[in-house]
Amino acid sequence: MNKHLATSSAEVSVDPGVYAKGKSRAVEILKVATELLIENGYSKLSMRSVAHAAGISLGNLQHYYPTKDALIKQMLDYVLEDYLAFFDEIHVKALTPEQELIDCISVVIRDLNKRETTHFFPEIWSIANHEPHFVDFMDAMYESWRSVIIGIIPSINPDLNEKQVRRLALFITASIEGHTPFIGYGKPWTRETEAILRMASESFLWMIKHGDIPAD
Repeated sequence: MNKHLATSSAEVSVDPGVYAKGKSRAVEILKVATELLIENGYSKLSMRSVAHAAGISLGNLQHYYPTKDALIKQMLDYVLEDYLAFFDEIHVKALTPEQELIDCISVVIRDLNKRETTHFFPEIWSIANHEPHFVDFMDAMYESWRSVIIGIIPSINPDLNEKQVRRLALFITASIEGHTPFIGYGKPWTRETEAILRMASESFLWMIKHGDIPAD
């Protein structure tokens, strides 16, 4: 599922002004910036390096993304688009909410094995560690992923209250992300991905159905 990190042509939620200047060019810039982040890390990502790699002037780049913050924010939205598209497809095809949850978890856990995913998200976490204002950008991206899980859980166990559902969604998504250093691309335990996927799916379903989640 890695096209969202390198070659996505999905509908990108960009600023209306960007559309007026050429949506296709805006998407190409995001592709270039994402690949530079994956290849070189955030410390070497600059507006000038993005402009050079995209074959445009710095001034032209700033017509689309006036600041590095704006570029990073749109990059996060860009990466998120394909994930959400996959989740929508799963929702349409799944016969039960249990299967929908397992399929969504499977997409994300298997995606951790990919080079682009393994490199991209830790760079985003690093940005948030050094640039506190990026925490909100990052959390907004993860909130979209949590919202998918939040939408599924009540169909599995309608007795859970809203706070329990949100806590479960946070726990599930955070637990999955925590596997990146272990089963990510080139990491020591990549071979254990399918076993971890099975254990994670069964554990999360048990927690949802059991319902013993802090409620206040």
